[in-house]
Amino acid sequence: MKRKNKGRKLLILLLCLALVAGAAGAGWYFLGTASDEPVNVYSFMYLGMTEYWGDSQESYGYVQTEGVQTVYLSATQTVTEILVQPGDSVKKGDTLMRFDTTLSDLGLERKRLEVEKLKLQLEDAKERLREINAMRPMVIPQPSEKPEEDEESLGELLTDRFRISHNTDYDGSTAEKSLICWLNSSADIDGEILDALMIKAAEYAEINRQKEEAENPPDEETSPTDPTGETAPADPTEPSGEPSEPPASEPPTEPPTEPPTQPPVTPSEPENPEDPENPENPEDPGNPEDPTAPQEPEVPKTESIYVVFKTTQGNRELAARTSWQGLYLIRNTADGEYSFKFFDAVMVPDHMLEPDEEVEDAPQIDFGSGFTAAQIAQMRQQQEQTIRDLEFSIKMAEADYKIAQTEVSDGNVYAQIDGVVVSVLSADEALMMQQPVLKVSAGGGFYVEGTVSELDRDNMKIGQEVTINDWSTGMTYVGTVDSIGDYPDAQSYWNGMGNPTASNYPFRVFVEDSADLQSGSYVSIQFSAGETEHGIYLENPFIRRENGRAYVYVRGEDGLLQKRYVTTGKSLWGSYTEILGGITEEDFLAFPYGKNLKEGAPTLESDISALYE
Repeated sequence: MKRKNKGRKLLILLLCLALVAGAAGAGWYFLGTASDEPVNVYSFMYLGMTEYWGDSQESYGYVQTEGVQTVYLSATQTVTEILVQPGDSVKKGDTLMRFDTTLSDLGLERKRLEVEKLKLQLEDAKERLREINAMRPMVIPQPSEKPEEDEESLGELLTDRFRISHNTDYDGSTAEKSLICWLNSSADIDGEILDALMIKAAEYAEINRQKEEAENPPDEETSPTDPTGETAPADPTEPSGEPSEPPASEPPTEPPTEPPTQPPVTPSEPENPEDPENPENPEDPGNPEDPTAPQEPEVPKTESIYVVFKTTQGNRELAARTSWQGLYLIRNTADGEYSFKFFDAVMVPDHMLEPDEEVEDAPQIDFGSGFTAAQIAQMRQQQEQTIRDLEFSIKMAEADYKIAQTEVSDGNVYAQIDGVVVSVLSADEALMMQQPVLKVSAGGGFYVEGTVSELDRDNMKIGQEVTINDWSTGMTYVGTVDSIGDYPDAQSYWNGMGNPTASNYPFRVFVEDSADLQSGSYVSIQFSAGETEHGIYLENPFIRRENGRAYVYVRGEDGLLQKRYVTTGKSLWGSYTEILGGITEEDFLAFPYGKNLKEGAPTLESDISALYE
């Protein structure tokens, strides 16, 4: 029985192992099947481009109409009656609609004054630009190197670790009176040098103090005089043959002074503590301070001086300076520790040199406007941008004013051409969608004139497509270049880019009548300034790199996903990369990230919208 039980247990164990192995195999099978989910691939037409028209340029111009009329409503107009329907034929002069307006002559005058105000701001901005262009930058030339000269012509050689300037007028009390420490290029600034500077600064300060006292002595004190004009003794305790007091009939001109040896008496504290009623006891030794009284905390005292550290080429006195650094040194007298701050020492003269040497060899500062060349260039750039913004604002305000002039009329809108009414909207629809309330067409369109720089004129072609941006509505339209002028335009158009000194040539753009543009509005024209270049340009997110090589995932001839290396070229705008080899515009590509992405996976053609889902 025991043997049978053991055999039965072994059989059960083997069956369990078989079941586990089968389950594992089934799991791997189903997992492998699940991982073969198709990978979406997208046509190259969604992901790249085959033509590149060069860098984009921009110009501006007013909309003109020919064979088309659009009628827009403003916020101050209310439609009272529309007299036509879509499909109606109209003649020039027919009444199309009627409206009421709240725009008064005063409101129209405000629009005109806004234009004049902007023009005055533009003149001020141009005057400021002229001032900036006339600025001379501040120049700090360094002494020229003269390697061909012998060492003796470059002055004395500094063999010590340092040397301090000897001109006592510069005692380090202010930045303008900084000491100068000529430092050997092999020496480091340490406590010995800093202590020597503090001692020298104190010495020079004392010399200057004595010099100032000698040049400006204090006024001598005059003694009081009696009525006869004779001088009376200043000290009433000194013996004198003359009366020590003036006659009683006349008060003294100056009260008698206390003896210089008598200490001042504080009224609140009598000199003799034993006899408070006798505060003038001459034998009282005074009131010593109470040792138990609280003492004021002693504030650490500091000393500070201004110093300029300089080094020169080859440690020669007259050689070119290699450093000129200003330091404001602060020493704590309690522990002797130093701290410092930097300051700009460009204004400090090198008073270690003799006057003739300083004029000839020291850097001479041409302060000019007080601004560096880089600062002036930045100011010029900012001011030019201000002028461009004002010019654009003026054009927009002028267009708004001209359009508003047509609103202050008899309240009727008349047909300007013979044509057919192609669309009519309600007032609410027109304002909400920013479209014309009605449009009449005679098979014409819209024209916009812009300018192109002479540097880019040869690259612009008749029939070239451009983009029109309507700033009033935010809509964009495609137009084509209709003509290019042969002579420069005398008017000042701003194209926003390029060389401002180059001549500008006019060109005209035609936009079909399906566009909803308004006559007189101010729009921008974006166009390419370069010749078209044929090639393959792919969006950067679809390109990956491995060990410096670029690759993409594409659908192979067998319909399965392939990892394919490509040769790349230039980058466009940081968004596209030129593909010189590896794929064609007929290929389908996969987004190169995802859990199912692997070579040999099945593929599924998909719309680009699936990528964003």
